[in-house]
Amino acid sequence: MKLRKIAAVLTAGVLAAGLAACGGSSESTSSAASSAASEAAETKTDGAYKIALIKQHNSNSFQVQVTEAAEAKAEEMGIDLTVLSSEHDAATQISQIEQCVSEGFDAILFEPVDPDGLRDAAKAAADKGVVMINVISAITDWEDNGISAICLGDNVTAGEVEMTKVAEMLDGKGNIAILTGPSGDSGGLARLEGYENILKDYPDIVQVVEPTDCEWDTAKAQATVESWLSGYDFDAIVCEDDGMALGAGNAAGSDSGIIITGVGGNPDSYEAIADGRMTGTVSQSGGQMAELGLEAAVTLLDGGTLDETTIYVPSDWITVDNLADFQ
Repeated sequence: MKLRKIAAVLTAGVLAAGLAACGGSSESTSSAASSAASEAAETKTDGAYKIALIKQHNSNSFQVQVTEAAEAKAEEMGIDLTVLSSEHDAATQISQIEQCVSEGFDAILFEPVDPDGLRDAAKAAADKGVVMINVISAITDWEDNGISAICLGDNVTAGEVEMTKVAEMLDGKGNIAILTGPSGDSGGLARLEGYENILKDYPDIVQVVEPTDCEWDTAKAQATVESWLSGYDFDAIVCEDDGMALGAGNAAGSDSGIIITGVGGNPDSYEAIADGRMTGTVSQSGGQMAELGLEAAVTLLDGGTLDETTIYVPSDWITVDNLADFQ
């Protein structure tokens, strides 16, 4: 059995160079994706299912956890695994799916960049016999577009848990800001729905700035919060993932007095909670989502059936008080 990983094979710099060389056409982007997937796809190991994991990006510790857990699970299960990153680009992700189909992959796990734009590519792959599994977030109308199962957190619940804890710590009043993932991402939209479900009961909690898209990116979140701190007073900064919460915590510093929360439960967030840069997080293990996705794919490839096609990981609230239980 052989593990194969392509980490950030299509970074923004590589794509930019390719576009500059080829006049910036969309065709050159597709060619780059196809070339990368072709280089990744070697002869299938005897007896091993060939499975691809196509991620949105590689820009934070959550994604590192996803990759590491997937690789370990693949090693355990005897899976021939390829990991690809689309670097937030839907066209790249579509090309990667198409190339994996042409290379004879048995299953594809993918985290969609665009929940609407990936439907046709997913269905086309499923129609050719590839087992398609959404992990971390789901495409729109996934059950009607060839997806066999989704493995993710219950994102509405995660948002509700996070905002409820923030509201309790604020005693029901204060100034807050919200950092979101990419606009249109189904997981981020669901977490925002969870926030709104709670905030409607707390009229004295005021959003002093509009929810701001930081694309799950730690550095972007840090820069955003640094710019905010010179002009606003915050009691809490509520982030849709731990990567952005880390950025907010880095900007505010340890024991800033600002409540800073996230979603994910990553090792980096545990460190930040311990040293005071973050207040808490809702655990949603991306690694567990990848592991469950691989298990579901193999079950289906073996001719079995799934008890559930919507597979959730737990949403546990973690602070310094119970941190030791999760490390």
